[in-house]
Amino acid sequence: MAKAKKYVIRCFGRSVEMSKANSSTLIYRIPYQNLNSKEELFKIDNLFIVYILFGKNESGKDVIYVGKSKNGLKNRPTSHEDKYDKWTYCYVLTQFKERTFFNDGTIQYLEDTLNKRITDLGFYENTTKQTTTGTANTSDEEDCNEYLEEAYQMLDALGLDLITYRDDEASEELESVNDDSSSTVPDGIYKLKRKIKRAGIVIQATMQVTSGKYIVLKGSMVCENEGPGLSDNIIEARKSATIIEGKLYADVAFNSPSAASQFVIGAASNGWDNWKCDDGSSIDKFRN
Repeated sequence: MAKAKKYVIRCFGRSVEMSKANSSTLIYRIPYQNLNSKEELFKIDNLFIVYILFGKNESGKDVIYVGKSKNGLKNRPTSHEDKYDKWTYCYVLTQFKERTFFNDGTIQYLEDTLNKRITDLGFYENTTKQTTTGTANTSDEEDCNEYLEEAYQMLDALGLDLITYRDDEASEELESVNDDSSSTVPDGIYKLKRKIKRAGIVIQATMQVTSGKYIVLKGSMVCENEGPGLSDNIIEARKSATIIEGKLYADVAFNSPSAASQFVIGAASNGWDNWKCDDGSSIDKFRN
């Protein structure tokens, strides 16, 4: 057994198991061809898993499929060759069985969140069809979001980048074109409320949409404790903003809802899910 930075790594051939001390997060990277092998390289005790299939198409573009299973690796991850037949790796997201919150509802929420994130990243060919948020309650969702922040870092260490959002100025303009964000989100006021476990606080923020600009309004709370996945321009925006004891004292404008969300939360996040309308629904409904 070897340690790489803060992670604990176990390898069997080309398969890798990654965990972290004092954490329940458990990530695997398994060559796709090994999924059909009778040789059991890893025994995954927790049957509730979310998996990501990864490969490259003929033009060299990365292809992804996101799925879930409550029967572990049995059958499900190898049932998507109708979508693509040249998968190279299967990434498995799960937890140690003795300290897990994974269940039907949480793996559905994780699958849906991953699917939306991969789509929003903009540089993968996502073959996943429709997913739904499932039956996870608010507490479950908070646990899932905390889990994913850690899982993104571990996946990145294993070669799958789900951290880098296209949220620099040029990429925000591209996002606006691709998602038609400036025309589909009606002008108005939207709210964000999020429990940030890493900081032990609950933040609340207000965003005004005006003519395609996403303005985080003064008086909003901003998490000063930074998590993973922030791009340089968001870090710079946070440094330049007037934030005193977690409170914003001057409006800050962005070109995308995700950039505005990341500014407030202090970590990579999907603004289409996080910003809410008065009725509690996310602004993603306008994009859909």
